Amino acid sequence: MKPLLKLLASLELTIGCLVLAMVLILFGTLDQTHLGIHGATEKYFYTVFVTQYVEFLDINVPYMPGGYLIGFALFLNNLSAMIYRFRMGSKKLGIWLIHLGFVLLLLGEFISSVFQEEANLTLDEGGTADFTESTSLVELAVIDTTDTETDRVYAIPEAMLERKQQIEIDELPFHISVDVFMPNSALQRRDDTAPESAHVVNQGFGLQYFAIEVPETGKMSERNQPSTIVTLFAKESVDGESEILGTWLAREFMRHQSFSYQGRNYDLVLRRQREIIDYYITLNDFSHDRYLGTNIPKNFSSDVTVKDKRTGLEQDFLIYMNNPLRYDDLTFYQASFLPGDQTSILQVVRNPGRSLPYISTTVMTLGLAIQFAFGLQRFSKKRKKADA
Repeated sequence: MKPLLKLLASLELTIGCLVLAMVLILFGTLDQTHLGIHGATEKYFYTVFVTQYVEFLDINVPYMPGGYLIGFALFLNNLSAMIYRFRMGSKKLGIWLIHLGFVLLLLGEFISSVFQEEANLTLDEGGTADFTESTSLVELAVIDTTDTETDRVYAIPEAMLERKQQIEIDELPFHISVDVFMPNSALQRRDDTAPESAHVVNQGFGLQYFAIEVPETGKMSERNQPSTIVTLFAKESVDGESEILGTWLAREFMRHQSFSYQGRNYDLVLRRQREIIDYYITLNDFSHDRYLGTNIPKNFSSDVTVKDKRTGLEQDFLIYMNNPLRYDDLTFYQASFLPGDQTSILQVVRNPGRSLPYISTTVMTLGLAIQFAFGLQRFSKKRKKADA
């Protein structure tokens, strides 16, 4: 046990991990031009091994350690050093706090990489919303529009669409079979030149268009546009066979597709995955200040009112750059706006580890201050002895 602890606490392991981290950052930075920020982060940092697809083997071959592996090695290295190399005592308190702060920093980054969720909230002036929309995930929504006052929405998350399974919802009189799901797709007009691989669709705008799968993108300037093809089957069967209601192509940013069954009206749409929150947010006013004589943004801010569904409490907040709104477990940042300066776009982040970077830097700063104080004290004693 002791030799293993000695190895894990070694300075050689520390230097090796730091060198590998620098190489990883270099590779990730260079590849960012092709993959984008999100793509490079997922490939190099949020992974155990960095892999490359080898076509003739049809597998991903690992060729260097990823961010998770290097981070875990540094985590063990620092913990082992605290136990093996630095005996706990008043003289080593500063060193202990520095290492503890670094361990907390690594832990916070790991928690953020695994559990952080990002979404958007788009509001027009005077508009109110109680839901956020994911920046990366979609859902297939079946909307019962029969009631003229209230819509009933049944949402199928992307995780279920990816499994391409048959989905049953008790309140609906039909099954939903996911035939195809494309994380990113391109739309082409369906005509005589359409390839044989074009999926057969007999309802909605899929009669005029077909989707082909294209590689996913992680670039900030580009956006994945998922598509799915679903077939609806009646729950009531005749002679053991269910009636096929039709096959639809659904794609993000395309209009709702309407159909009727058993006297009820439905809409089918693929949209950004939504999450209902426990309060209403109303945009009272959006301000967009520019530098004099230019169109360069100087500042943009959102004056909002938050009404809590649970308590009925209403509060006013001003959200602007570097001044987010933190409410419950969500943080709302002023991210962007739409032309016309009437619509504000807020970035919404849920990060369970958001406080750990602040705690870790505070602990490390305290450790450095204590270590400096002890060093200064020792220096003063030596100087007094020398003067004597």
